[in-house]
Amino acid sequence: MINYSIVISTYNQVETLKPALESLRRQIKNPKAFEIVIADDASSDGTADYVRKLRYPIFLKYSRSETNQGRAKNRNRGFEKAAGEWLIFIDGDMVPGPDFVESYLSAWEAFPNGVSLGSYGHPTEWKSSRWHRYLESRGRLGMAPEARVPGKYFTSGNFSIKKATLKCLGGFDTSFEGWGGEDTDFGLRLEAKNISLNFIPKAFCLHYHKKSLPEVIDEYERFGQSGYPLLIKKHPGQTIFEKGWLLGLPDSTTGPARTGVSLLLWPLRSGPVLGLLRRLAGVKDAALFNDFLFDWLFYGHLAKGYRRRAR
Repeated sequence: MINYSIVISTYNQVETLKPALESLRRQIKNPKAFEIVIADDASSDGTADYVRKLRYPIFLKYSRSETNQGRAKNRNRGFEKAAGEWLIFIDGDMVPGPDFVESYLSAWEAFPNGVSLGSYGHPTEWKSSRWHRYLESRGRLGMAPEARVPGKYFTSGNFSIKKATLKCLGGFDTSFEGWGGEDTDFGLRLEAKNISLNFIPKAFCLHYHKKSLPEVIDEYERFGQSGYPLLIKKHPGQTIFEKGWLLGLPDSTTGPARTGVSLLLWPLRSGPVLGLLRRLAGVKDAALFNDFLFDWLFYGHLAKGYRRRAR
């Protein structure tokens, strides 16, 4: 009987899928209780041929979309194919560490009605830039083991959940397109239903996420233009970013004093200043940057995208 489904959502990530499946094969001690569901969002890198020829000792399901549908739809499709009572989700650029499965099994015993969130980090052989280390210290990654995680810190690249809970929430909202938004929305919906989110750092994955600093900044700007407006529309009154009011982003806690300060800071979030920060971040591995300047760099571009949304 299948009790546990591991859903891998992938798009043109066959080279990471191979070590991920090998890692899971070594860890799963009772293959009859597990299945692996590969949700392929129309990959063109040979993923389908690789899976078709694969001889794997654990029950494997492969579901491929003929057109690229995006993260939310692809993840939902994987969930719909899953037969297990308990689900583990990882993205296609994640390779589970050696204690990954056992850590989630223990977490289900400790938090049977909650959602567990694993951790991730870049491979040790990769050069770790200051901006990488900054991003890897955000959200839940700096929290203590088994800490209760706020809904706004939910990310979907490595987590576990009961299938009944996911079904109750209706899966991920497919209105969100591109990078960002559907994760935060899902976490806030879990929080609204008083479903605990618990940090399980031993459920660790290596994150083979190769993007340059300019690419990541551009993602933040696009998120501000499309995903963020939908997010605040769905969750009015929620403070998504603690320092968002400094950047002119909507915030239910903003009163006259904060509004005034925000207006005074307008020149510091203008296009030329953000452009200067962007250039400085690429000089000597952002040697002049601290966490506040990184906040201003990334979330300042998010705010820039938000201001451009109606153009």
